[in-house]
Amino acid sequence: MSNSGASRIKVCRDDIDNCLYSKSRRVHDRMALLIDQYFQKHLDLPEEEAIRLHSEYYKNYGLAIEGLVRHHQIDPLEYNTKVDDALVLEDVIVPDPELRSLLEDIDKTKVTMWLFTNAYINHGKRVTKLLEVDDLFEGITYCDYSRSPLICKPNRLMYEKGMREAGVSRVEDCFFVVKLRSLAGQPPIY
Repeated sequence: MSNSGASRIKVCRDDIDNCLYSKSRRVHDRMALLIDQYFQKHLDLPEEEAIRLHSEYYKNYGLAIEGLVRHHQIDPLEYNTKVDDALVLEDVIVPDPELRSLLEDIDKTKVTMWLFTNAYINHGKRVTKLLEVDDLFEGITYCDYSRSPLICKPNRLMYEKGMREAGVSRVEDCFFVVKLRSLAGQPPIY
């Protein structure tokens, strides 16, 4: 591959949640409720304390699960079954032909389409399948709940992991799309 910027393939990393679908779907709110319930049940906390601790861990670590693993030695994969995998999405995330068309219009000879999420792999696969865009991406970087320590955004190691997995060595060869809908009507991505 040539070193010239014009011929270099860039990697576009789309965040899944609130990017591939609208924040108005309130998936985050549904997830937060399940997380709070998990804190209440598994840490035997009253509702207000569960909400406070969930928020503290999220702010400190990027994911509430990281605080649970660090401070309470919970099993992240068991957590995943009770929270992420238990989240009902089928009634709020539906096929999106406009999104599909937008993604199909991206010139794949110039951009490698890659997904990025702080969730476990199951969630990413489920969301993209429900949206019917799972076949348009070459891969996904996710927080691997089966490995210790957990590495998630905003930890620099998570971004480095994403670059390695997408086959990128230079930061300037990647870009993140955090509001995919804002690209509608914009020139093609190169």
